[in-house]
Amino acid sequence: MKPVTPTKPVKSQRRPTCGYCKERFRTTSATKSFCTPECQKAAKAVKRKSKNVNDASRSAFFYYLAKECKRAGTLLILQSHNPESLTELHAVYKQAFRVNQYGDVDHFQMSHIAAVKGKNTLGLLHAENLVISPTGLNKAHGVKHYGSGKYISRTSINPRHAVDKDEPEGAVLDRVIAYLGEDVVAATVELAGIKPTDRQKNLAWLRDNLDATNSEHAVHIGAIETMKGKQLKELRAEMEHRLVREFGVKRTAHSTFGVLRLELDRHAAYRPELKQFSDQLLAVHESKGHREAWDVQEDEEQALFDLLHGRNVADVQDVLDVLILRNTRLPEVDVNVHDTPDGFERIGDYMPINIPLWAIRTDNVGHTYSTTAPY
Repeated sequence: MKPVTPTKPVKSQRRPTCGYCKERFRTTSATKSFCTPECQKAAKAVKRKSKNVNDASRSAFFYYLAKECKRAGTLLILQSHNPESLTELHAVYKQAFRVNQYGDVDHFQMSHIAAVKGKNTLGLLHAENLVISPTGLNKAHGVKHYGSGKYISRTSINPRHAVDKDEPEGAVLDRVIAYLGEDVVAATVELAGIKPTDRQKNLAWLRDNLDATNSEHAVHIGAIETMKGKQLKELRAEMEHRLVREFGVKRTAHSTFGVLRLELDRHAAYRPELKQFSDQLLAVHESKGHREAWDVQEDEEQALFDLLHGRNVADVQDVLDVLILRNTRLPEVDVNVHDTPDGFERIGDYMPINIPLWAIRTDNVGHTYSTTAPY
């Protein structure tokens, strides 16, 4: 008798709704949520975009953009930005943070070439319009505009983009993201690798956990918005009954001239006329030893600052030529090369004269030299 082959049980079908296109579909899978691979991929992209926008809203960089919009009184300082230009701006922001020893000092500021408070123009918040400059020189510079930079006419400012100085930063940040567009913001976060800062993480945690009805908590609720990152970290640790471990971070002191020289190299990409002078400075810098410092006068730093802020190269050429000449290492002179009417001639080393000790004899008359051997 022939054995009976067991039959596989027929799986029951489901008709779930696609998590992306919201259309119903048939499937025998108990876990499938999307009707097609395309819908699944699109849903992942939406989720990633949402995460990136959320990360932006908790990052120091986008809070910096909101603060600058409040200072300018308008969102239009962010006009014409795309993910690439925002990434360039983020790189300048990080460099300014680095040269200020990660917030420990305030020796440098991001100054505008075309000022935000210009009489007839509004300077934009673009890398092309910013220079990392010594704080003192920036404050003395004021709103002078020599040219260059990136700006728009004040007659083109739309009042619906105005930002009131008393508007909460969180509300301004939401408007910044809306003005730039979530697609641009999400792409910038991914391109620049922007992450939520520890300060924003701790601030969000404290907002969620501080209890206004608790007298010990109430004293902190109004203060946390202005606390520095270290203070927020310590307050959170105190509430969680933890100890805060501090790790040393290497700090490097940056010279005024060193920062301005790097900025000149960066701005040569926007102003080709700066390229030649930037290359000259780089050549001199590379010829110096590792620990050999530049000899720079105050008027030369001022000339370089003015050049970066739009002055013509011809206006500061003489001052900067002196700077280069004083710091250029002179070539070493070869003592074996002599000038002749026919040009330069290399003189070979002279053959040394060797005198054997036995050839020297001393008597009453003086020193005499014998040409014959004593034996």
